[in-house]
Amino acid sequence: MKKIVLINPAYRTKLLEKVRVLALPPLNLLMLGAYTPPDFSVEIVDEAFEDINYDIKADLVGITCMTPLAPRAYEISREFRRRGTPVVLGGIHPSMLPDEAQDYADAVVVGEGEEVWPELLNDFLAGGLKKRYTAVARPDLSELLAPKRELLRNKYFVQTVQTSRGCPHNCRFCSVTKFNGGHFRMRNIDNVIREIEALPDKRLFIIDDNIIGAGDICLKRAFELFEKLSHCGKEWGGQTCLNIVENEGLLAAAAKSGAKAFLIGFESLRESSLAHYNKNMNLRPTTRNFKEAIKKIQNHGIAIIGGFIFGAAEDSVDTFRTTLDFIFDSGIDAVQLSIQTPLPGTALYQELAKEKRLLLTDYPRDWEAYNIFEPVFQPENISPEALYKGLIEAYREVATFRRSLPRGLKTFWRTRSLFSTGISFFWNYDSYRSIQTITKPRLYGV
Repeated sequence: MKKIVLINPAYRTKLLEKVRVLALPPLNLLMLGAYTPPDFSVEIVDEAFEDINYDIKADLVGITCMTPLAPRAYEISREFRRRGTPVVLGGIHPSMLPDEAQDYADAVVVGEGEEVWPELLNDFLAGGLKKRYTAVARPDLSELLAPKRELLRNKYFVQTVQTSRGCPHNCRFCSVTKFNGGHFRMRNIDNVIREIEALPDKRLFIIDDNIIGAGDICLKRAFELFEKLSHCGKEWGGQTCLNIVENEGLLAAAAKSGAKAFLIGFESLRESSLAHYNKNMNLRPTTRNFKEAIKKIQNHGIAIIGGFIFGAAEDSVDTFRTTLDFIFDSGIDAVQLSIQTPLPGTALYQELAKEKRLLLTDYPRDWEAYNIFEPVFQPENISPEALYKGLIEAYREVATFRRSLPRGLKTFWRTRSLFSTGISFFWNYDSYRSIQTITKPRLYGV
């Protein structure tokens, strides 16, 4: 029997051994495990928790990676290939830049892998591995196989579940629409519920880009999903757009189903920035009042992790203070502060490249800086140094014990959930530690 080792690379640090809130199981690799023919045995290595043994007896190595981890993925691939082990690269970065990835692998998978992975393995057994495998059509998710969770060896803070793929909103900074498509593809709800019921863990995170989708069909489906989830006895968090506040019944159904935390992209307090980001969902009359939206969600016992992006055209040093004042005044439970990052495959990357405003372009080495916490472009009204310093100082302010403790206590009072309380208390502090560990004083020397 042939052996496959699937690797989830991490930054050159064991930070996530202690920062468990930020470490999620590599669901994509568990899905490949489910679609691997019985002629192979599969082992998964998550570098966030364990070192890679390059002398492991493997017949084939598969590595997934997002953009900031591309240099590390290529380094891992180089070491295995030097030992004579063939390597396959896949994930969103190789899918956006397959020509680059092909220089570091024996084969590259472009797009979602469920349908092309068995084909690749058949070619491998026949000794005819091709350089590139491209998913021509997006997989039908209605009867998607359940991920092979028995391959996990580490203890994660939450388990991950996916109920749909795709997003029609196509924000300028996001590559999800290009990778997963602009149409919501939805799994069979009964299959999702069976998968969730089989989880021994009480906590889970639904990694759909928007748990409720958009349109009447998605709305009806969300109500059905929440009703069936309510019988599972789980606590869950997930990603959603602000349109969830447009339907009080939907919020109530989510809360009844066990929803305890929503990750929501507010992105900016300035309407012009939201328009430039193509974040039109946040410009509706029903969603534009952020404080009112936050209160609606929290009144249903659900904590909020709010995403805010800095570095838009009109942003200045003062933008950090304005945003922090809003964060503290609104009582939002936790935040994810980031710098707008032109990831490959996005409209933002194309725009900044055309305007010759990209500052770090020694690829693939510089991809490591495209981690949403470092300025890799020249902003219009603020220097890269000031942008980076502003982000660090903002995180220092929201991540202090003095700020975190009362925030966590308020979250517990509202939600009566240690799950959402843990997220509220630790999210900012752990993010701040991550930034300190993975960023480098490249251009900004702070």
